[in-house]
Amino acid sequence: MSNSFRTLVLFVLAVCAIPSGAQSVKEEIYACPEKSGNIYYNYTYVPQDYTMPPEGYEPFYISHYGRHGSRWLTRAFYYEDVKEVFDAAFSADALTVLGLDVYRRVQAVYEDGIFRYGDLSRLGAVQHREIASRMYASFPEVFRSGASIEAVSTVVPRCILSMAAFCERLKELEPSLEISREASKRTTRYLNCFDASTHPELSDDFHAYRSSDAPWRQEYDDAAGEYIRTERIMGLLFSDRKYADGIDAVNLVRGLYFFASDMQDIDLGISFYDLFTPDELYRISVYENYRYFVTNGPSSINRGFPEYYGRLLLADIISKADRAIEAGAPCADLRFGHDTNVMPLLTMLQFTDYTYDRDETDMEAVAEDWTLYKLSPMAANIQLVFYRKASSPDKSDVLVRIMHNEKEMHLPLVAVDGPYYRWSDVREFYTSYIASLEDPSKS
Repeated sequence: MSNSFRTLVLFVLAVCAIPSGAQSVKEEIYACPEKSGNIYYNYTYVPQDYTMPPEGYEPFYISHYGRHGSRWLTRAFYYEDVKEVFDAAFSADALTVLGLDVYRRVQAVYEDGIFRYGDLSRLGAVQHREIASRMYASFPEVFRSGASIEAVSTVVPRCILSMAAFCERLKELEPSLEISREASKRTTRYLNCFDASTHPELSDDFHAYRSSDAPWRQEYDDAAGEYIRTERIMGLLFSDRKYADGIDAVNLVRGLYFFASDMQDIDLGISFYDLFTPDELYRISVYENYRYFVTNGPSSINRGFPEYYGRLLLADIISKADRAIEAGAPCADLRFGHDTNVMPLLTMLQFTDYTYDRDETDMEAVAEDWTLYKLSPMAANIQLVFYRKASSPDKSDVLVRIMHNEKEMHLPLVAVDGPYYRWSDVREFYTSYIASLEDPSKS
């Protein structure tokens, strides 16, 4: 990463990390356009005043799930569709002066992204190294000399490389750590609940609600013109109005929005935010946010499929915590996966810090309460930190504190102190919850 670009990234993150107080999502996006990128928003660590554990307790085990770090756009069509429109317009001499300048940017983005679809960027690796550094500094008791660390990933390269960056940093800080690493279909099964190759039991009903023919999808597509404003931008880019009328404007502007969003994740030093007004960014962000609310989030439209299939991940967290408590030695389980699994996990964890209406269908209202750039930015993570009394370890006296993106979270349970809960209570709560989940396709 070039020094100048790294400096720019750090500046932008510093500005965007300023506490937002009671700002609305619209106000936050107006102040920091990068937040309009939703899942493309860079992971931004905000220093916290953490609650000290009850007297006598110290950490001995960490259970973690992390989304991969910053990446390029995931499919060839993201790059090809936009470039093809500009190629044709250039050949037709239909671009304005600004359009020609944007065309040069589009060409640069295309050349940079070709055959890198979904790959981890250098910034993505840095994010995981920095999270690992903070974890090590915050919980040195867990990472004592000789501590056993188990790291697992899906088979997707960006997740494997995120795992590698995280583990490499831990080994740099404590070379004696014993770190095992695995990325296989077996680990993918519980790390990616929507992976068809490892989940042959995914029902036809599940696939139907995620398909382009789903009833909610038709309504969603019909609303695109309301949220993706095109007339002003098309006028800026194309000198020939009749020619521009033959272009799928919604698809093009949406493509440029994805370009704009992903530029914060790669080392290219290009921006597209000059094409959008703050309100245009806000509206398209709201539109994209809603799609994830329905497909992977807590929306009642999905009938609970994400939670039902995602229960394997929560069950893995419980079983490995039990194993660590029984073993008693300092250790950690590090998991690396995707935003589409962070979202169901957040629903299942039921933090009282997040309130939303599962039945809400107003897109702006959804974005206000279920906000993707807060929930699942690049390198989003969930950390369960387990504590016991150092002087007289008791396997039945274990506390847990859960953090989301390194912020303390709260549960609908009686706490011992602040964000510290008895593991026995938390375990019973989540075990009962998993047992209550029924296959939505059979109801």
